[in-house]
Amino acid sequence: MQIDLNKFGKVLTSRPAGKEAWLAFQPKLKKMKDKEMIEINFNKVAVLTPSWADEFITPLLREYPKRVKFLNTKNPSIKASLQIIRKEE
Repeated sequence: MQIDLNKFGKVLTSRPAGKEAWLAFQPKLKKMKDKEMIEINFNKVAVLTPSWADEFITPLLREYPKRVKFLNTKNPSIKASLQIIRKEE
């Protein structure tokens, strides 16, 4: 399964928006096949803050710790936010 985060916007900044995106995505996760990999694609995301990432990505990593892969993470905002939330785990 691939999650294109740009569907939630190009600027992903607030904790409430991250939580809303997480809740909206739940039905798709429930349809996922057993052991299916989850690819989080950051293509066309200009800004990602640790707050948004903590609400969407952190629970995903908790539920599927060995099944999450990140794509298109060269953007400095994305790199920094991912480093921050991973340190908090």
